[in-house]
Amino acid sequence: MTPERVLQLLDALEPLDVWVDGGWGVDALVGRQTRPHGDLDLGVVRPQLDQVVEVLEGLGYAVTDARFVQVTVQLAHAAEGHRVDLHPSTPVAGGGTEQLDFDGNTYLIPPAVEGRIGGRLVRCMPISAQLRAHQGYQLRPVDLHDMRLLEQLGSG
Repeated sequence: MTPERVLQLLDALEPLDVWVDGGWGVDALVGRQTRPHGDLDLGVVRPQLDQVVEVLEGLGYAVTDARFVQVTVQLAHAAEGHRVDLHPSTPVAGGGTEQLDFDGNTYLIPPAVEGRIGGRLVRCMPISAQLRAHQGYQLRPVDLHDMRLLEQLGSG
């Protein structure tokens, strides 16, 4: 997935409360694309999940996995093959949201911060939430790459 495609999707979702998560979220924090991306992870407030899915379906995406709708909804673009993974969370008083993990535990995601994709400002998950999201599973090479970048950002 290209930075241009990410920005097109964010533009289409503009009126809704979404933020960039996952690998693109790490790259947004770094301020440049650091590796290829086959998908786009987006955080979304739970009350707007159905609206986000509707917008993406209008752009040619179809839900491919909603078995764990409290944690993630995966969509794929039939023609282009890339995915969008939505991660719904519940807004909390004072800002931020509460995310549910696959074990049924909840954790706080602080309010989104600014990052850059393709030179443009975007809302993305803060470093602390990105680090938390990379726990509890076997890290792949791309995850290790992202973790190194997050650690550099956190110490810089």
